[in-house]
Amino acid sequence: MNRRTLPALTALATATTLLLTACGGESPEADEKIPGAGESSAEASASASGDAAGADAIDRPEIKLPKDVELEFNWEKPSGTEEAAVLSDTQEYLRSVIFGITEQDPESSAYKFYSVPAGSGAAYAKEQIKSTVDAGYSVTGVQRFSSAKVKLMKDSLASVTYCQNEDEFFNKEVDSGKTLKGDSNSSNTFHFQVVLEEAKKVEGLWRVKAIEGNRGAAACAGQ
Repeated sequence: MNRRTLPALTALATATTLLLTACGGESPEADEKIPGAGESSAEASASASGDAAGADAIDRPEIKLPKDVELEFNWEKPSGTEEAAVLSDTQEYLRSVIFGITEQDPESSAYKFYSVPAGSGAAYAKEQIKSTVDAGYSVTGVQRFSSAKVKLMKDSLASVTYCQNEDEFFNKEVDSGKTLKGDSNSSNTFHFQVVLEEAKKVEGLWRVKAIEGNRGAAACAGQ
């Protein structure tokens, strides 16, 4: 594997249970202030980022990635308004995790904005960022996403499954700028499932509640 994605996932075993019982009760943090909303920091501004821009009136974090980092989303926008919003916020969550790494900030307000407080989605994002920063790395290259499927559920929940390819996405030493290519014999394809919850305080915003994934899944063969 070129990077460090899966080790953090293995520590999130509770996410699997949540994914299987996602239609259960609401989060106790659902009514809390959304982290980053209304802030004027570099990570939070009135400007929307990526595909979340346009007519969207939500005060979203501004996420700007370095020129040597690209996230390529090869998935079709759903025809349904809610489904499209779910997929768009999934995309922004994924961008926020990589943004936290490039900013070397495990407490980045960007991923906190797109994840439910105290949920495994927030824990995953923080662990991904912290473990990379602690190792003295950032990232470089192209991370590709495909085969997204959105499913709306009851209790203001939704799930998204997708494939992730990291064949051209690598760790980079912060001090030297050296790119670490990793083990070419290891699979760099992953299958993820994400559960999102609609925010109660910000209309139209979906936040990641749980995330669970597998490397080398047959569902993503050739992606």
